[in-house]
Amino acid sequence: MLLTPNWREWYHFRHQQACFESGTAFEDYVSKILGLFHDDFMNPAPSGTLGDGGCDGLAESGTIFYACYGQRPGRNAERELANKIKTDFARGFAEWATFQVWRFVTNAQVGPLASRAVMDLQQAYGPASARPIVIRVVKPEDLWSKMVSEYDFATLNALFPGAPGVEHVELADLLPLLDSLGSTDQELEFVGEVLPVPSDKMDFNQLPEASRIEFNAGRLLAPRIERWYEESSDPNLADRHAKRFRALYQEAREVTGKPAEILERLYVFVAGPNFRMDGRRANAAFSVVSYFFDGCHIFETPVDDLGDQETSSAASD
Repeated sequence: MLLTPNWREWYHFRHQQACFESGTAFEDYVSKILGLFHDDFMNPAPSGTLGDGGCDGLAESGTIFYACYGQRPGRNAERELANKIKTDFARGFAEWATFQVWRFVTNAQVGPLASRAVMDLQQAYGPASARPIVIRVVKPEDLWSKMVSEYDFATLNALFPGAPGVEHVELADLLPLLDSLGSTDQELEFVGEVLPVPSDKMDFNQLPEASRIEFNAGRLLAPRIERWYEESSDPNLADRHAKRFRALYQEAREVTGKPAEILERLYVFVAGPNFRMDGRRANAAFSVVSYFFDGCHIFETPVDDLGDQETSSAASD
């Protein structure tokens, strides 16, 4: 599978969700990340009165030591975090003589007390000390930028199985369509009148004016999208894409309840996180998403005059 930027963005969302977990759930996730990143990673299991020696992982032949702390709701987080940094380091220093790098991984907010605890340790174990140690705090975005984002697709899917489209439709299938829509050597085709997106559906989904403008601009390319699907060697491609768009919409809606943010996530899934930096790619993304919006595969359709059922979308799915 082609690991395009939109896929990376999907995995980034999943990473952020995992890092919102508290306590042992976050710590278990971090352990998985480290196990995939270091081929010799070990997380010592607690043993009787010895415990685990304040260690949540060793790597690079014991030269790197990891301590991990997932924030606990309802606690005095700042004081507890500062104390955790001090006690974990003290235990590790006393019981493990091999590490040269100490990394404290946390999703908790690092405030002044915790920052002071880190700086005190950095000064006490600096280059001129009897045992110099590199001491660092590692936050969720550090895990993403320095570890998780570098994984290949097989590793990412092992960490986050079930990426949308892996089993049915890959969004990379849409890249030729985006390239076609962004081409400057094709004239716009008008098959009858291209009507604006129905305002009642826009109103019903509370889409902002900027989104309406994007959709109405994108709909000018609808005839070209129709022809692209008609010329496809796979007669079921449009239906499979429609189902995948619906699944992506539902997933984005679970992450955020804001219509504009949902729409932006759909654009990213289609064209990558930097699509707005390229005007033609951006308009192609607007066109594809508005096409499936018009087809009632994403967002909700207002109830009819009978009013006997709640909102529906892609009823045929």
